[in-house]
Amino acid sequence: MLRLQMTDGHTTCVGLEFKHLSKISLNTPPGTKVKLVGSIQVKHGVLLLEDSNVHVLGGEVDHMVEKWELQRSLAKHSRSNIGAEGGPPPFVPFGQVRDINKKKNIDAQPNVLKGSP
Repeated sequence: MLRLQMTDGHTTCVGLEFKHLSKISLNTPPGTKVKLVGSIQVKHGVLLLEDSNVHVLGGEVDHMVEKWELQRSLAKHSRSNIGAEGGPPPFVPFGQVRDINKKKNIDAQPNVLKGSP
């Protein structure tokens, strides 16, 4: 189910994919022009969209597409390697103590500096 924010430059409205929209998907770039035709149901201020009342005209807005493509490329770098070598440490909620000796063999003896008195 897709939620679309649409504007004509003056008025902004929200549309919801009520029935499958074959020409609009998560791969549709932001700024793509659409033409709304016919009568469209509105529930709680949201346009209920379906293929019969949405015609995709095409086009895109360069600065919006640049930001969108950057966000898509960064989303590929997930935190799936949490706790793995080279990944970020696992999250420990405040107030809980993490036992670091479980994961690694760490010498519990404190380092003592030897020197002449």
